Amino acid sequence: MKKLLVLFFWVFFTFSNLGHAHSPVGFVIPKNGSVIKQAPEKMEIVFTAPAKLIKLEFSRVISNGKSSLIGGLLGSEELEAIDLDKSHLMKEAKRHVITIPMLDVGVYKTAWRALSEDGHAIKGEFGFEISAEGTDLSGLGGELLAGEGKIKRVRGSKITIKHGALGDLMPAMTMEYDVEGTGIEMDFKRGDMVVFKINKDLVIVSIQTK
Repeated sequence: MKKLLVLFFWVFFTFSNLGHAHSPVGFVIPKNGSVIKQAPEKMEIVFTAPAKLIKLEFSRVISNGKSSLIGGLLGSEELEAIDLDKSHLMKEAKRHVITIPMLDVGVYKTAWRALSEDGHAIKGEFGFEISAEGTDLSGLGGELLAGEGKIKRVRGSKITIKHGALGDLMPAMTMEYDVEGTGIEMDFKRGDMVVFKINKDLVIVSIQTK
């Protein structure tokens, strides 16, 4: 019983802090931990700054014919590797879109490694489930994410905003966004409360004081 309680609190602590810990990833599609009805044709990893994917492993979680999303994310189950085209590797970008084959009902896990813009090695993983009982649509709906927050810094064509979650896709964080090329007038200052929209390349496309 004691070991079970320790495992429960470890899982709770790990997953409750995913949205608060500093991460090089802005969001992934399908969303980490999502249960979706329809098999996606692609997945996306969007970094908060340009990064180069150097390795990507995509697997189905299997365990005696049964699978568990939590078990899969904790790495306690057997994995069946799924081959992917490698054209997405070694390309530096914020947004990486990876084509995936047709998937059956089940639990899937992605583990990635990348090099950040300054050359540091970074890594992470995320998982999702395809199920007839799924209610999450994987975060693919809509091209813009809307939110509100407080400006922490204005630097040239970049604005750092401390904001809450952006829809169901992107967790609360403090992050620097580009506005270059959008025609937005930079008449903002530290402390301003703003409402804004970003596209899926994490570029602000509209912003105004609240």
